[in-house]
Amino acid sequence: MLRFTALLLFCAPALAAQQPSRDSLIVELAGQRHVLHAADLRTLPRVAVGAAFGRTPQTYAGVPLVAALERAGLDSSQLHGPALAQSLLIEAADGYRVAFGLADLDSVMTGRTLLLADRVDGQPLDAKDGPWRLVVAGDHHARRSVRQVTVVRVLPAPAPLVENAH
Repeated sequence: MLRFTALLLFCAPALAAQQPSRDSLIVELAGQRHVLHAADLRTLPRVAVGAAFGRTPQTYAGVPLVAALERAGLDSSQLHGPALAQSLLIEAADGYRVAFGLADLDSVMTGRTLLLADRVDGQPLDAKDGPWRLVVAGDHHARRSVRQVTVVRVLPAPAPLVENAH
């Protein structure tokens, strides 16, 4: 029993470092689960985007989603060819989910930024929206703006429905 207790005390800090907290984000990428803590995300470049969602315009600030995924190991230089058939699934604490194509991460291709916001109009997001909210720059409705983002999954391309005759 003493050995078990000693082992538990020795391993506890390492286990705690890998467990998600309220302000962390889980990224599933290539069969691997990564936990990005708020401190990890704060080291990434920050941007701001405006969004009205049918109301008064607001300014959301945070990190581009592609930067968070790169921190978890995504190679964004490979966003072409077969990779464009992959998708993203963004999940919220309340079970709300929204899907995007992996190509949506490329703001040069789409002219939009997928922002993982933690602030609005200079203030931290409140408990209803945060700690992370996905904001799609240019969207006029908030339907794809996911509140309380907890998990981002990069999903592989589905198998083709019809075999290519080439």
